[in-house]
Amino acid sequence: MNGAAKGAIIGGVFLAMVGGAGYGVYALVGDAGGDGTRNTSATGPAVPAKGSGPVSDKDAAATAKAFFAAWTAGDARAGADLTNNPAEAQGALGDFAAKAYVSKVAITPGTQTGTTVAYSVAAEVTYEGVTKPLAYESALTVVRGNSTGLPLVDWQPSVLHPELRKGEKLRGGAPANPPVKAVDRKGRELTAEKYPSLRPVLDSLRKTYGERQGGKAGAELWIEPVAQEAPRRTLLTLVEGKAGEIQTVLDADVQAAAEKAVLKFPQASVVAVQPSTGNVLAIADHRGDGFPASISGARAPGSTMKIVTGAMLLDRGLVAANKVAECPAEVTWGGKPFRNLKGCKLDGETFATSFA
Repeated sequence: MNGAAKGAIIGGVFLAMVGGAGYGVYALVGDAGGDGTRNTSATGPAVPAKGSGPVSDKDAAATAKAFFAAWTAGDARAGADLTNNPAEAQGALGDFAAKAYVSKVAITPGTQTGTTVAYSVAAEVTYEGVTKPLAYESALTVVRGNSTGLPLVDWQPSVLHPELRKGEKLRGGAPANPPVKAVDRKGRELTAEKYPSLRPVLDSLRKTYGERQGGKAGAELWIEPVAQEAPRRTLLTLVEGKAGEIQTVLDADVQAAAEKAVLKFPQASVVAVQPSTGNVLAIADHRGDGFPASISGARAPGSTMKIVTGAMLLDRGLVAANKVAECPAEVTWGGKPFRNLKGCKLDGETFATSFA
């Protein structure tokens, strides 16, 4: 499953247990096992035994409860054994403390929809004597194990953190690349908090220009990408570094408008280009999978170039909206043929009709 959730940094409150809806806030919870259940450890809560058919809501709740207890207790092995991918889960849960420097964690289960359980995490990240709170929300789904018949957490990276994708890892410490302060063409600062679509751009600028612009690294919690050349994504700043400043050709006003516009449509992306210079004034994405299609999507320009060439023809007086304009199936320019889709052509129509 993909954890669709927002991350936020808030003040952390750590409780041993607060009951509610059959769950609680678990720092460490112990339940006695009964008939038809199994225990993950000597102190862990009982979870359902093997069975067949779809996982019941009750079994999903018990499995999630046991998994949360193992996770918050720092028992990576017990938590991993409650998933359908124990090898990957154990490494991720172990790294949560050892390499992401999470010193405390409390989990509050939320709404359960069938076998999917939402939850919120309140944690503390500690590195070289500095501690900061970290909080976020995610969800997990319980499935029937193919070979064991046990109800198991369907392990996905987003179980650990909603922004993690396949192959990515949580890491903490002093990053290799110092921070940068990116500003728009008028000197206004551009941040991922204010302009979410710019996060991959800002991360890339940091990777390329952080040290070059005189920045100095602090301490952070970040997401380590799969590809070595890809930029890291910062989740939490523990110690502020010194940021080097870099000016971009982006425009904060246009960027704000683009961010607002894509929210009106599912799976939407936009790139605003200044025709006279070719400068990119804004990029924005609104996608369920988080993919930055505006800068990484592989698509032919299509009708984007129709707008550019149409504007050029109008600007130079070569066409008028209400006058007939040629629209053949193919035209050659500079020795290269350009074709309409599927040989489409229009005869005797106005430029406005041909453009449409």
